[in-house]
Parts: sequence; structure tokens; C-alpha cells
Amino acid sequence: MMARLLTDVRPAVTDTGLLALRLAVAAVFIAHGAGDVFDAGVSNNVRNYADAGIPVPELAAPFAAYVQLFGGILFVAGVLVRPLAAGFIVVMAGALLFAHRGEGLVMGQDGSGSGYAFIMGVASLTLLLLGPGRFSLDALLVRRWNRSAAGARSVRASRA
Repeated sequence: MMARLLTDVRPAVTDTGLLALRLAVAAVFIAHGAGDVFDAGVSNNVRNYADAGIPVPELAAPFAAYVQLFGGILFVAGVLVRPLAAGFIVVMAGALLFAHRGEGLVMGQDGSGSGYAFIMGVASLTLLLLGPGRFSLDALLVRRWNRSAAGARSVRASRA
């Protein structure tokens, strides 16, 4: 009995956990993306990326800013979660390789630290692997598509 309490997971609990993770990831990426787009400005980020040695900063900076902002917004609704999670992983891998290389996980007094990029990358990887869960527009659209496809197969079978 005790072992079941430690390991059993109901689908509704899993889906609720995925929703909570997706919303938390979305909130952080929206905040960072909005800062990059509206506060700092993408052109300033291009210079910062170039100074950090990030390859092709003219593409990397806008990609990072816009995938965080608009990807975060789409994440809230659970739209295109897996492809966007892959984009988030690319952005966080770049942050770890270029902006936070050699920094510890804990944020220092100067604001340095790789913990944010690390945990956001792992959270994004989790959503890439597990998907958005039942409480998402992705899941709703797939369910409708499957019903529509099943109905079409049924119609074709009845004509044969």
C-alpha cells in the first residue's frame, strides 16, 4: 500500500503537473522575452550577444527574444508546445555555453549564475519529452483531428 503512494500517478495528476510546469515556464520566458524586446531592445541584445561571443548575433538575439516572448505566450494556451520547447532548449543551451560558461548554479552578488538557464532548459526538455498534457490546445486539436479521421475512415468503410 505504501509503495503505491510513492509511485502511482493518476493521469489527471500528471496532466495538472504538466499544466503547472508549462504555465511557470511560460511566465518566466514571457517576462524575459518582453524585457529583451521592449526594455533592452533587440538591437542592444545583438551587441550584447556579439560581445559574449555568440555566433551570428544578428540572428541569435532576435530568435532568443521572440521565441521567449511569443513562445511563452503560446505555451500558456498549450499551442505548439513540443516545437517551442525545442526552441527554448536551444536558447538556454546558448545561454549556458556563452553567457554563463564557468558560472556556478547559485546566483552571485553580481547577478552571475547559471541556475536560471539550467533549470529552464531542463523544464523545457521535460515538456519536450512529455508533451503539453491533456489541458492544452495541442491535445484538444489532436483529439478533434483523431475523431475527424475516425469518422472519415468509418464513412469510407461503409461505402466499401
